[in-house]
Amino acid sequence: MASKDDNFNLKWRAYIEFRTILKIQPAQIFSELQEILCVNCPSRSTVERWVASFRSGGADVTDLPRSGRLVSATTSENIAPIESNIMEDNCITSIS
Repeated sequence: MASKDDNFNLKWRAYIEFRTILKIQPAQIFSELQEILCVNCPSRSTVERWVASFRSGGADVTDLPRSGRLVSATTSENIAPIESNIMEDNCITSIS
């Protein structure tokens, strides 16, 4: 599930991509983002990097998967087996 920050980043990256397609210069895109986003605006160098990536065709607005800790989720499917183990054996209070 995407976080609020991921959705926010996706939006400004998409904005940069569309403005790049319209052949707007990075300085102008950065200026527009400053007006729209104020303090939440990406840096000018970040905008320039994304414009260069979009122009070369090697960029996508979504983040690529990263190595590191896996995302965990709590669902009824992964809760049910644990609850049944606890109900079967009163000595178990949790499963590590």
